[in-house]
Order: sequence, then C-alpha cells, then structure tokens
Amino acid sequence: MSSTQYRRVILIRHGESTANQKQRLTGKTDPELTTRGRKQARRVARLVGRNEWNIDALYSSPLKRALNTAQRISRREHLPIKKNELLLETNFGAWEGIVKEELVRLPQWERYVQDPFHFQFPEGESPQDVRKRIGLFIDSLRKSNDWNTAVVVSHYTPIAFFILHILGSEGGKRAPFAIDNASLTLVRMSDTSGYIEKLNCTPPS
Repeated sequence: MSSTQYRRVILIRHGESTANQKQRLTGKTDPELTTRGRKQARRVARLVGRNEWNIDALYSSPLKRALNTAQRISRREHLPIKKNELLLETNFGAWEGIVKEELVRLPQWERYVQDPFHFQFPEGESPQDVRKRIGLFIDSLRKSNDWNTAVVVSHYTPIAFFILHILGSEGGKRAPFAIDNASLTLVRMSDTSGYIEKLNCTPPS
C-alpha cells in the first residue's frame, strides 16, 4: 500500500461504567456498564452505522466495559470482535478503585498531577507502558492488509496515546483534548503518517 493511501480507524471509548459513575480510578478491574453507559453504547453504534463506513475489522479491549460497547457495533455491522490485550487501560496498581476525593489526599497526588503521563502507579504501570503497547498495536494495524476501515473500542489512556502517536506528539505530560465516554474519534492513517479527521464526537441523546 502506498504511503499516500489513507485508511480509516474509528476510535471509540467505552460507555459509562459503574466505576466512572462513582468516580473510581479503574484500569484492570472490570466493572459493568451503567444503564446510561448501555444507552451511550447503543447511540455510538447507531452513529457508526449511519455513516456507512463499510467496516472490515472490529477490535476491542477484553474488559467488559469495552466489550459490551463493542458488542453493539458487532451486532449492527455483523462483524466478530477481535479482543486484543494491547488495548487494555493502565493498571493503576494500589490506586485501583480509589475514588477521586480520596486520591487527592494521597502523598503522591501532587507528583501525579504535575506529570500524569510519566507517573509510575504504585504496584502498577506507568502510562508509558500503555504508550508502548499502543505503538505495537498501531504497527500491527499498519502491517495488516485485510482492512480499510477498522473500529477500535478501548479506554481513555490507550485512545489518548493512539491520537498522540498519529499527531507525533507523545512526549507531553497530558493529553490536550478530552475523550468522553462513548465518544468517537476518526483517524486517517497510512503506512507512515496520519491525521485526525474527527475528535471526541459524542452522539446526541
């Protein structure tokens, strides 16, 4: 494939989970979608379907909140879900499940706030581990010739680094954009470059 031929990647963050609702930091733990999250998943699946993008491949993090979101798209597009652990959220280690009001009282909180993308979570990962995983996933997409349009359902940090990788700006301390629950970001990607066509689009209620 020529480097001037751009393929389409549709990045979707999962719908609201029970942990999101309670503002709990959630990485490797596996909460369900809320009622609102299930509605969000249906809406974003309809948005994907309305655009008639002729999707060839559907990838998802294996965690339930992403899988349950991907299942709505799978049913509409009649595509199998390809689970991929490279799309997992950060393992927050000892910080898993802590609510925001408790996080701000932790002694390491200020260091995290100053540079969240390079913080090593106690007993867990650094977001830089996620960045490396997403780099591997992007490389695998670029090497595959069996798709022209792919949907990728994942979590905040993997999607942020996917976008930053395409923009060539992975070295910052945080993402300068939002990635809301059940939002859609449209990326155009060639073998060597890419650009963002839509960012953090959320379907209307």
